[in-house]
Amino acid sequence: MNKTMLFVVALAVVAGCRHVQGGSMKSAAPFLGDNATLPGVQAAEPLNGKPLERSGALALFSGETAEDAAFNEAERQNYQKFRNSLFLRRRMADGTYEWRLLLTTGSDWRVPAGLGDWCSEQAGNLKRCFCVNTASFSSDGQHLWLVCDTGNYMWSIVCAYDVNNNMLRPLIDGDSATEQPDGTILVKGKKVYLYDKNGEPDGAGLCDVWITPEGNIIRKSKPERLNN
Repeated sequence: MNKTMLFVVALAVVAGCRHVQGGSMKSAAPFLGDNATLPGVQAAEPLNGKPLERSGALALFSGETAEDAAFNEAERQNYQKFRNSLFLRRRMADGTYEWRLLLTTGSDWRVPAGLGDWCSEQAGNLKRCFCVNTASFSSDGQHLWLVCDTGNYMWSIVCAYDVNNNMLRPLIDGDSATEQPDGTILVKGKKVYLYDKNGEPDGAGLCDVWITPEGNIIRKSKPERLNN
């Protein structure tokens, strides 16, 4: 069994045993075998680590590599860009932790072919300066749902990371990505442009949208106008 399949099995074992930051485990989950290989590369504990979600013995963290820290220190005076990385932590049976680096600036994740212009542009931006705000496990163990910073402070990007083939797919702009019982992903804070009854531009607003794992919008809420 290859390492990505082991990861899928691991997530399936602990499906439903979620921990939200500031909350508590709803149920106990078995330890994973110490010999199981997870995706990513072995790494040291991240600098400035921030827990994003826990599922049994597995936990997702944002944090800085040494390269991230050096970049951020150099940018500190400009206040233009910030980058971090996505880490996976496994609790071992003896109480120690294994850290894996999943996604970081310039790493060799794949991007799907045939992306539209907007998604292709965002994929390039992430490759040059990766910064994750939130991350969560999918219920079937196939994906991680991410919200990433674009670096321009105008919007965030919702992405799907496929653990089977190391593929990162930008999906849509928005501030959150929460998997729903029907399999859709609830994205809050999507920016939309408004038009008056004559079809003329009439400002911008924010709405919630429900999308498929591929990024197709299934339904959306009524937009709330942004203050000018």
